[in-house]
Amino acid sequence: MVMEAPNGYPLRDEIVNTYIKTLTLALGSEEEAKKSIYSVSTKYYYAFGCKVPEDLAFKIKSLPNVKWVLPDSYLDGHGDNRYGGEPFVDGKVVPYDDKYHSDWIRARNDDESKGTTHPKKSKWKTKETVV
Repeated sequence: MVMEAPNGYPLRDEIVNTYIKTLTLALGSEEEAKKSIYSVSTKYYYAFGCKVPEDLAFKIKSLPNVKWVLPDSYLDGHGDNRYGGEPFVDGKVVPYDDKYHSDWIRARNDDESKGTTHPKKSKWKTKETVV
């Protein structure tokens, strides 16, 4: 889920609480929302990844401040998150660590050495899962 940028300069926890509240509106339970979220982005853009049924994605798209609902092509078939957002585990954000961004950083560094400015696109087709 990609969200509209918040007003001002909220703290990371405030941004994450907004994500939880938004998903709670769709799921009807804060506890279920926390269980569904697997990653959050609060540093460079405002988004979170969550596992929800596809039909619920349409409901989420209509919620306040939701910019886009996109499939997450960075999830493998076993539910492992290969995405660079900060992991969200047991209702808490696991602190930012470059190891969660290693593939993106490696691609960016390869491109910088070649004089390009965009990360490489994967040559492998991945299964898309609704977030």
